[in-house]
Amino acid sequence: MEGLIVETIGKVEAILNDRLIIFSSSESLRLDEIVNVFSVIDDSKLKEMGFPEPILCPKGQLRVVCSQSGNKYLGERFREVKKRTRKEVTPSGVTRNLAGLLAQLQPEIKEITEEIPGEWSAELNESQNLNISISKVVSVGDLIGRLL
Repeated sequence: MEGLIVETIGKVEAILNDRLIIFSSSESLRLDEIVNVFSVIDDSKLKEMGFPEPILCPKGQLRVVCSQSGNKYLGERFREVKKRTRKEVTPSGVTRNLAGLLAQLQPEIKEITEEIPGEWSAELNESQNLNISISKVVSVGDLIGRLL
């Protein structure tokens, strides 16, 4: 199985607000296309292990909203909602009528839908962790690209 290749095509130019970003691209992009934002990791521990060049690590994704002039694009960050439904059983309260007495025998069952974070895609061996911090914060100048 072949691995993914990192192709850089631009960089973050401006962060407009908590959702919208202006970025440049050397290639034409389509509406709703997803591009990755990369962190450049250039650490002495990695060089000692035989990685002479910086490592590009995906740190987030942007969705193309629209094209601007001069190979600039408006992008937005997004999140996928994960939902879980669970059943909650609660005994009915005491009431004075026959329906209330019957309800005490039949507990009330409610379905509750919650938004939860998904599972990690992989478990990591903590004893081999190099503890190199990689920020998920997108900044002006960050590289934009695709995973091919």
